Amino acid sequence: MSENNRGDRDRIRVKVWMNDDLVKIEMSPLEIGYHIISKVERIKSSLEYVYLGILLSFLMSILPFVFRAHNADIQHGFSVSAVTMLLDEMLADPLELQLIHIFGFILSTSLSCCFFTLFVVAERTYSQRYLYAKYFNALTTMRRAKQYGLPHFRLRSIQNIKAWLSLRSVLRRVGPQRSVGIIITSTFLILLTILTVVCVQFFSKGGESMNMYFTWLAIAWSMCVSVYLLRLFTLGNDIAERFDSHSLLITEQINLFFFIQQSPQKKDQLLQANQVLQLSSKLLKEIDSRETSVFFLSPLFSQFLRVFLLSAFSGLASEILGFKLKLWKMIK
Repeated sequence: MSENNRGDRDRIRVKVWMNDDLVKIEMSPLEIGYHIISKVERIKSSLEYVYLGILLSFLMSILPFVFRAHNADIQHGFSVSAVTMLLDEMLADPLELQLIHIFGFILSTSLSCCFFTLFVVAERTYSQRYLYAKYFNALTTMRRAKQYGLPHFRLRSIQNIKAWLSLRSVLRRVGPQRSVGIIITSTFLILLTILTVVCVQFFSKGGESMNMYFTWLAIAWSMCVSVYLLRLFTLGNDIAERFDSHSLLITEQINLFFFIQQSPQKKDQLLQANQVLQLSSKLLKEIDSRETSVFFLSPLFSQFLRVFLLSAFSGLASEILGFKLKLWKMIK
């Protein structure tokens, strides 16, 4: 009985669109959150990063073949004649050796697919979080709420502010958190280690290091992983911006003063709501400053990492292609 009474007290009046008609109903924060979650789950996930993972796995599996073809004619580099000569040599090998090559190719492709599957899962998780943040940010704007088919309410009462804070807390914690964070953190540290080793080798041995298979493998894996990390860092930055509610709270405070002029009889109630909004803004600023200590949730550090990864990729690509690339200037 007490739980039902508590649920009734937590319900707020929201506006929803039914057949282009604006209707006022009562909903609880859990019902609004469930509506957003179910709406996001009905959206079909994109398969582009799945196909990209399969393509990168195939490219990583044929990397030893490309390296051998390159070293077969070291003076002229990679050419069609070198590939043809290498294929003839492989076909002339005994059957046992050919089976070893085939099994090695299949095993390398399978392990690479398993590795890129982790990034696909992390990318889907971040994409869903981005949609949660996008829809949450649209709840207090009538135009965007109507566009996305969401309930709409304004922060003009303490009860509405309480429901909004509860909903924000729930949506920020939907889905796997720690596991995805471990995947991104460990991958970034591995990538940083690989790039450090490649740079040390390049400065110590010069151009000779480009003729080593380890250097080729390290550069190839760095490029493949950087594609997914850049995507995840971009999504993490967008999520943090959508959940960053300081400007929204300031806008609601300004709207409260305008509403006081229109309804002077509700001045005391609206001033109380304004005080709660000010306290909520300070509280969220304190909470966000602690949570963004995780690097992939921090917009500033995410921007730094994107510049770092693109700079590293530009340097490696410049050495391979022979002309300078400055991809980091693409970031505004």
